[in-house]
Amino acid sequence: MDRQQIASHNIISEIINLKKKFSSSENIEIVQEIQEGVRKIDEHMNKKSEQYKNELRALGRKLKTLKNSFKRPTEQNERDFNDLITKHEREKYNLNKSIDSLKSLDNLQKELEELVNIDIENAFLPKNDSTSLQLHIYRSLGIQFIEDPNTHKLKTRIEAPNDIHTVIVDDRHTQHFMANYLWELATGS
Repeated sequence: MDRQQIASHNIISEIINLKKKFSSSENIEIVQEIQEGVRKIDEHMNKKSEQYKNELRALGRKLKTLKNSFKRPTEQNERDFNDLITKHEREKYNLNKSIDSLKSLDNLQKELEELVNIDIENAFLPKNDSTSLQLHIYRSLGIQFIEDPNTHKLKTRIEAPNDIHTVIVDDRHTQHFMANYLWELATGS
């Protein structure tokens, strides 16, 4: 029976602890605080609502006064107004046109400054490596190397003084022969 007494004692102590946790006096205080907060909010909202209604009434009276004082424009006033709008539209168009001209002039000025400031030797002349130097010499002689898009073979276009020649460059001939042949075509000799 000791176990039953201990178990019933534990149950009773648990019930007492639970009762302490659910004290109704704290809950009543919280509910009262919430009710007071709701009441204050209602008062504030009623004051604001009354203030807005008064402002709305005042604006309504002002609108009514303005409507009563409004005069219908005469035809002359309408024509003058339309002429004024047309005049301003023309001025606006002319200003936009002038602005566009200034922008294009500004762009041209910038391009001119860029062209003046370009380092011609570094921008257009080849670098000092041998391949670039050879290509530069070939181009100055009127020789261009082009890949044929259909056959993917290398072609050479030579601009001679009186003619343009196209030659396929392949392994059938020696480099010495090709150099002499291209030189003859380029010089016309």
